[in-house]
Amino acid sequence: MKTADGCKLFGAHQALTGIQGGVVLLHSVVGCNFGSMAFHAACDMADIRQTCTVISDSDVIFGGEESLSRALRHAEELCSPEVIFLVTGCVSDIIQDDVHSAAKAFQRRARVVTVEAAGYRGGLEDGYEAALTSLAELMSPLPTAETPAINLLGLGADDHRAGPDLEALRGLLHGKVRLNTVLSRCSLEELRRAPSAGLNVVLGRGVGLAREMERRFGIPFEVLDYPYGLTGAEGLWHCLERRFGLDFSEERASFRRRTAEGLRPVYSYLQALYGMPVSLIGSGARSRGMARFLIRELGMEVACQAEREALTDLEDFFDRVRASETAVLFGSSFEAELAEELEIPLLRYDYPVFDRLCVTCRPYVGAEGTLCLTEDLLNEIMGTRNQKGALYQ
Repeated sequence: MKTADGCKLFGAHQALTGIQGGVVLLHSVVGCNFGSMAFHAACDMADIRQTCTVISDSDVIFGGEESLSRALRHAEELCSPEVIFLVTGCVSDIIQDDVHSAAKAFQRRARVVTVEAAGYRGGLEDGYEAALTSLAELMSPLPTAETPAINLLGLGADDHRAGPDLEALRGLLHGKVRLNTVLSRCSLEELRRAPSAGLNVVLGRGVGLAREMERRFGIPFEVLDYPYGLTGAEGLWHCLERRFGLDFSEERASFRRRTAEGLRPVYSYLQALYGMPVSLIGSGARSRGMARFLIRELGMEVACQAEREALTDLEDFFDRVRASETAVLFGSSFEAELAEELEIPLLRYDYPVFDRLCVTCRPYVGAEGTLCLTEDLLNEIMGTRNQKGALYQ
């Protein structure tokens, strides 16, 4: 069996490693540290704020609390964080280390927030939700901002193109709504002011924290799919218009003009996409958002679609794709093997992407992002060496 996503620890790591001013301490074996760091390195190698206790054989036999206490001290001395996010793994959970007592005994400047994330206790999304919800411990009630302001929940620190997408999302607001806090790509100061927002916009993930903030601070929330294309932007604008009484008519018109002008030179290539069968897999909000964009705006046919967290065996999805006439595959670096087997292009849009870099501001969201996404799709298709089968249908 091949799992479709990572373990609970990887999800917790993705939710916490983007909090500037904090450091992630994994109380686990060295493989957990190496694996999570490898996924992060392709996104921002210059900003790696994590460390590990590296549980040894003697820790397994005699307990790892002493190693954990030592690692907490070293993390504070080396990194000078305001917060240490202590994330447990499988081994520390199996040997029943008392991590809460170790964290409580750590009486120094840095605050310790503990997240239990043993891999056998859940998947990546479970870890992400648990870790993100733990951030409520760092928040306190604040007056609601006088001008419309939102928090954005659901972005992971290692999401492909998260930085460019975030700037594009800010552009969609066009100054009419202030982007207050982005979780989890923010500073601790921004995290602490999250309760001043008038609305939490949840991009599929982070519902647990949104509910906790609604309970503690009375902040309502809306759950949206990832806003690819004009239809995705429309979903965000409709939400903000309904909540704040705003009007984004000018932004809609500008979006249509920019994409029409940008895609006019490649119109004949776009015609070749009509009815082309594709398959895609991704986290729920991304998978749904991408499928909607491909069907409604590019006229493609989605032959197979899967939400990563709902799959127990990735091979089940692979078998469905093999049995279809799929011409293009959308997914992550995990699906590269299938694309090579079928000799079809793979467009990487979902976590994790560790075999591609993104150093320029090329989002997949907003008007410019729609052009970038369509451009990358066409280039992937044209770069396929063996164009056969469904590519000609």
